[in-house]
Amino acid sequence: MLLFTVALLALAMVPVGAGAATSVKAAKSAASGTCPDPSGTIKLGVSYFGGVANNVTDLGGEEEAAALPADQATIDGYKAGAKAISAAGGIAGCQVEVVPFNFSAAAKDFNQMSQQECAAFTQDNKVFAVYAVAYETKVALDCFAKAKTPFVTAGGNYPPTCADYKKYAGYVYSPSGVATCRFSSFIKTWDKAGLFPKDAKVGILAMDDGSGQGKALADDIWIPELKKMKIPAQSFSYTGSINEATFADVNAALGNAILQFKAAGVNTVLMTPAGAQAVVAFMPQAKAQGFFPNYGLTTADSISLAGSIGGDAIKKGVAISWTIQDLPLTEQQALPANPAIEACAEWSTASTTTLTGSSGYCDFLNFLQTSMKSATKVDAATLKKGVDALGTSFVSSVTYGGATKFSKSQYSGASKALILDFDPTSKTWAPKSDTPVAIP
Repeated sequence: MLLFTVALLALAMVPVGAGAATSVKAAKSAASGTCPDPSGTIKLGVSYFGGVANNVTDLGGEEEAAALPADQATIDGYKAGAKAISAAGGIAGCQVEVVPFNFSAAAKDFNQMSQQECAAFTQDNKVFAVYAVAYETKVALDCFAKAKTPFVTAGGNYPPTCADYKKYAGYVYSPSGVATCRFSSFIKTWDKAGLFPKDAKVGILAMDDGSGQGKALADDIWIPELKKMKIPAQSFSYTGSINEATFADVNAALGNAILQFKAAGVNTVLMTPAGAQAVVAFMPQAKAQGFFPNYGLTTADSISLAGSIGGDAIKKGVAISWTIQDLPLTEQQALPANPAIEACAEWSTASTTTLTGSSGYCDFLNFLQTSMKSATKVDAATLKKGVDALGTSFVSSVTYGGATKFSKSQYSGASKALILDFDPTSKTWAPKSDTPVAIP
């Protein structure tokens, strides 16, 4: 099913070609120079969404597939990053070896694939930390934490909850992510940006990913905030897909959501994080049924994909964006200089959709190097101690201005966002202002 495969592109289209977020000279001086491990090497597990380009081509999406790197190109990008970070002093003074894992886009069960990935990294290869950007589920997070292996995720299919960060402190991090319990300020941000009409009635698509965070965000965070503003709201819960077959169920469920929202007079739709599933399943059907509400989106909805796949359905859209990849490439290129991006671009591969040098993989490598620059042990406790000390000092290659903020209880780091307006004519997003807003 092409729509399902396109939903997967929300993550797969982000290139992995990115490097250390400080200059090579600075990174060398920051590293300890002596690896605590007798082998002199540190292994890192890196997942990739194997076969996405082939699947898209097979389903008639040649144009979309052309924008995707081949699997080998992705692996080569991971290896190039390992080589660059090693030349820049390594991690805790250790040379870096990456262990790729093909998290197949054609997998019959993403929970099962998550379990296989965990076994490959923690049992077969005994990696120090994992970079997860495919469709890992909560099964992966639980498994890596049990194995005491730090798990660094972009949070596409399953963004960790604040309960996860607390329960698994030291084992789960999202340097450029925003945990859903931090989404409470978004209602006022959307309101200030003009999303809600005077007669606003809000419908919230709440995805169930097994953690309950979608329903909690909708019913316990957003709806109470809307009620304070005297805006009536309702939520519609649906079960997220774990493979191509179950996406048909998502499509059917969101078709029912459209009928329910139309009957209730809903004129504004919000979405809880769903790895772009709601965008792909809801918007085309809404257009076909003549339903044109305002849309409030976030980076977690794949803003750029909403413009390309759901653009015809959006008459008014306001998005809260905390990663620069949400912008058209020309807008990304116009952003102020970021030393993290400049350093990454020294060796990373150019992309047709993303500013060269901006990548979560870059952040992963530099996050580990920065947090363990004076480490005398290569273990999770040492990493946590270093992360707890970061505060706002870590510079991301993905966020606006490189802004991040960490604390002993907060390990999703993105701290600033741009508010974007949708242009129905060009089907692109543009900032309402060049000044980012804070995300508490």
